[in-house]
Amino acid sequence: MSHQPQQQYLACPFCRFGSHDFSTLEEHVQQFHADPQPGPNGGPRPDQHQAEMSDAELAQLLAFEEAGLPAELALSERPSAPAQCENQTSERAVQNGQTTLPSPPGSEQPWVQCACGERVHFLELDAHSDMHAQENISIDEPEMPVRDVELSVLKSTSRPSLPDISNSFSTDIPKSLRNYDQLHPSRPPSRTEKRRGPSLKEIFLGTPASPKRKSAYSAVSSKHGRTRRLGRSELGPYAHEHQMPNWLRKMLEEGAKVTVTNRLGPDGTVVRVETIANETPNLVPVLARLSHLDRDVERAFYCSPEVRHVCKMHKEGGFCGYRNIQMMISYIQDADTTGSEHFRGRLPSIPKIQELIENAWDQGFNASGRLETGGIRYTRKYIGTPEAQALLMSLKIPCEATAYTTTKEVEGFETMLCAVCEYFDDDSTKDNIDKVVITDKPPIYFQHHGHSMTIVGVEQRLDSSINLVVFDPMFNPSPALKKLALANTTAFRSPEPEKLMKAHRRGEKYLGKYKEFELLKLK
Repeated sequence: MSHQPQQQYLACPFCRFGSHDFSTLEEHVQQFHADPQPGPNGGPRPDQHQAEMSDAELAQLLAFEEAGLPAELALSERPSAPAQCENQTSERAVQNGQTTLPSPPGSEQPWVQCACGERVHFLELDAHSDMHAQENISIDEPEMPVRDVELSVLKSTSRPSLPDISNSFSTDIPKSLRNYDQLHPSRPPSRTEKRRGPSLKEIFLGTPASPKRKSAYSAVSSKHGRTRRLGRSELGPYAHEHQMPNWLRKMLEEGAKVTVTNRLGPDGTVVRVETIANETPNLVPVLARLSHLDRDVERAFYCSPEVRHVCKMHKEGGFCGYRNIQMMISYIQDADTTGSEHFRGRLPSIPKIQELIENAWDQGFNASGRLETGGIRYTRKYIGTPEAQALLMSLKIPCEATAYTTTKEVEGFETMLCAVCEYFDDDSTKDNIDKVVITDKPPIYFQHHGHSMTIVGVEQRLDSSINLVVFDPMFNPSPALKKLALANTTAFRSPEPEKLMKAHRRGEKYLGKYKEFELLKLK
């Protein structure tokens, strides 16, 4: 095979994969087509792989092509998803608060290359391609700015709230979460009394003595296991890398582009405003407004607005764990809470975060992570909840990590959703009857196998389903959302709020693909 110019698109002779980079194509051929069946003349058979594709795979490939998305996302070489009935066990144990997720059975190479530069895990393919489409929604499609409606930032204290919607929370919950005998019988409110319905905690878990609650909490992982060197299924495709390319290290150290503009302030004076290309502040109030406008949302709870969305830069790869740490730090900075003295100025770069994690290991915080990873400084190895927790604990920032696993009694995503609902809808919100509540709580670091995100809210819909509302560092908010967030306004209407919210919702269908989850909460 001769070398082609780098800018030329090179197609794989055995499947539909292609790349502009010769090394990437060569690596793909070695990994997936090392021993192809010969054709009639002794050469490879390009149609062999396509002939072996299932109807579902062919349909997915066609859908990707019609949507104008990279065909390589629909590769049929990816291993089959783990069976939903399998009860996987965690190999990185919960030791000293340290947790991690198990590897899926099968291949050591469960990733494919996307045109955006990211190597995507096979379980993330559908969501990944969908999110690329969401990134391009413009402000002209669904938004209609208005003057008569303004969303107040709701605190669980005494700030102004959205219009009251009494008893709006439905008790029509999924069968798997029902516990009718444990719910207190409710009386209808009088004409002069406004009363909210059961809390999320009561609906999901029942009373403290209920079997459902005991079953849910028994699914919290507390296994102990031996420390071992992790492989590609846990650390990603660069698990054995000693050092990332110099161009990538330089890009990460420099960070995203900074733009400085002059704007008129409320008092008419010129204000110097600094914007960072991969950071979006003020996004929580915009999402909360969309939840309020969505007629299919029964109730919603959000974290503090003092958190910024931070996304990856183009071609940087899989640094989602670091980007989520940056989002947690952005809350610590902007809310000026415990530990903010460690993070003055701009957010720490990814190499700086690697240094902080290595220092935490030196101090003995989740120190087995160094043995499991072989060290992370200047590498592209994936990190997870244990590394984020170690960094925070080493800086004396109180936090708590918990793992949730699937058992015979309950699915892992159900117990995780219970914990998130209980976190947002606690004693501080028990008397709040508004449809949407923005609290002063920190966001949550959220991990499942192969990816992590930051949870900024939770919604219950009229059909009784539950959505997490997340900041996914793999994607930029759409131009529509960025425009609203940067304008720092909630005075808008949208005829299709669900269209703008889609990229930030992770529902039960998405979560049901995974067996174990981890949450890291600031205290």
